[in-house]
Amino acid sequence: MIPGIWWPLLAITVALLGSPVEARAPYGPRAAPPRTEIGASQAVSRGWRVTADASLRLYLPSGSLRVMVWDRDSVHVGGTLGANASLFGGGASSHVKLGVEADDMRNGTLPSASLVVRVPRRARVWVKMIDGALSVSGTRAELEAYTIRGRVVVEDVAGSTTIESIDAPVTLNSATGDVRVRGSRAIVVLDRVNAFVSITTVSGAVVTTQSPIEGRIETVGGAITVRGVRDGARLGLQSHAGNVLLELPAERIPWLELSSYRGVVRRADTARGRPEFGRIDARSFRGNITVSLVP
Repeated sequence: MIPGIWWPLLAITVALLGSPVEARAPYGPRAAPPRTEIGASQAVSRGWRVTADASLRLYLPSGSLRVMVWDRDSVHVGGTLGANASLFGGGASSHVKLGVEADDMRNGTLPSASLVVRVPRRARVWVKMIDGALSVSGTRAELEAYTIRGRVVVEDVAGSTTIESIDAPVTLNSATGDVRVRGSRAIVVLDRVNAFVSITTVSGAVVTTQSPIEGRIETVGGAITVRGVRDGARLGLQSHAGNVLLELPAERIPWLELSSYRGVVRRADTARGRPEFGRIDARSFRGNITVSLVP
C-alpha cells in the first residue's frame, strides 16, 4: 500500500466502526437476570414466572403504581420511568422483589415512574411508596401498603388488608376479611366494606358508607361517621375531640352505648335498640355524639 494513503484509510475505518462496545451475553430461555437497570425516561416491560401464592415486594418512591390481578402464574411490570430512575427486579418462583431506585444517589430528586404490575390473584403483596398515587384491586390473600403522601385506593379485595398512611387519603371500596388502617391527617373512607376492621387516625376523619363492619375505630381529633353495622356485630368507636355521627336504619337499630365527658350526646327519640341488630359503643372526651335515623 502507498504510504501516503495509509493513515487516511485507517481514520475512515475507525470512524465507520465507532468506539468499542461492551458485549453482553444473552440470558437463556429460562434464566432471568437477578437485576435489571434501565435508564430514565424509558418504557419498561419485565416478567417473572412465579407460583400462584408467591410473595411480591414493590417499592416506588414517587409517581403512580397500579397493582392488578390475573389468573396466571406470573408477574409482569410495565410502564414508563421518570427522571433519575432505574428499574430493578429479581427473585425466585416463590418470591419477587422489584422497584425503582435513583440512577444518581447524589441527586436529591425522588426517582419516579408510572407502573402497572400484574400479579396472581392469590399472591401476597407488599407495597411501599413515599409520594404518589397507589391503586390496588382484586387481591385475595394478603395486602400491605405503606405511603406518606399522595393517595391510596384499594378495591375488591379479600383476606388480610393493611394500609398505613401519613398524609395520603385512603379509600377502600368493596373489601371483605380483615382490614387494618393506620393514618395521621388524611381521611379514611370505607365504602361497601363487610369486614372486621381496626381503624386508627390522629386528625383524619373516618367515614363508612354501606359498610356492615365490626371492630374498632379510633381517632384523636378526627370526626367519625358510621352508617350501619353488621347484624349481631359489635363496633367500638372512640375519639378524644372529634365528633361522632351514627346514621342508622330506623327499622334495625343496634344496641347503643353512648357517652361524652364534655360533649353533647344527641340521641334520636327511640329506645336503645336491639342487640340482634348489633352493638355500638361510642365514647368521646370532648366531641359530640349524634344519632340520626334513616329510612
